[in-house]
Amino acid sequence: MGFFSRKKKVIKKLQLKGFPGHIDTCKCLYLAAEKKLDIELALLDLVEQDQNKDAYLSISPFGKIPSLIDDSLVVSGVAAVLPYIDIKGSGQSLTPKKAANLGQQNYWIEVGTEKLLPHINTLIEERFINPMHDTSYVEDQEKITMAKDKINHAFEIADKHLSDKNHFANDYTFAEVHWVPYLHFCSITNQQDLIDKHPSLKQWFEKMQSKPSYQVLPSDEEIKVKDFKNVA
Repeated sequence: MGFFSRKKKVIKKLQLKGFPGHIDTCKCLYLAAEKKLDIELALLDLVEQDQNKDAYLSISPFGKIPSLIDDSLVVSGVAAVLPYIDIKGSGQSLTPKKAANLGQQNYWIEVGTEKLLPHINTLIEERFINPMHDTSYVEDQEKITMAKDKINHAFEIADKHLSDKNHFANDYTFAEVHWVPYLHFCSITNQQDLIDKHPSLKQWFEKMQSKPSYQVLPSDEEIKVKDFKNVA
């Protein structure tokens, strides 16, 4: 070794702490695959309330999920993790440069967060989370019906919007990253009919499903056993 030789720097993998049955975790997994970012996945067991335990609160004091760990840096919450992955990964930024497209992207992200996320979470709780707590649990059909009605209303409006478009904004943006997991979880909670009745939305979703990045999203069986697919 010469006098001026340097030790080779060890590049650590990024680590994502989250849960396969958690929509925001899956948004981050999906984008990491889209951006070809090599990450290590670590289970944060929401069934066991790991997000409220000291070990997790020591890195994410407000218990925001998921968390991305990059060496000594911790980025928590989907609003912070997604842009970090976008910049850290390969390819062009997903943030539109034109104001009109940025506005469309942000509008549909907000619609999804407000009008879909709470109700799709209800489907996930009834299908997966509650039975994990109690194996004798029977799905509450009244809750499911109410959730489906709300989801269907948002899907109707999205379907009209996509009737003459390939994307929510002018191109593939963060809006797709948010909406793909919403439809994925509808599908794996036995609510595919919510998608099938909206032809433009269904066509958009089928295009997204054809992308290799879609394959990292968890199946129903993987959620039941709290397992992730690798992202590399």
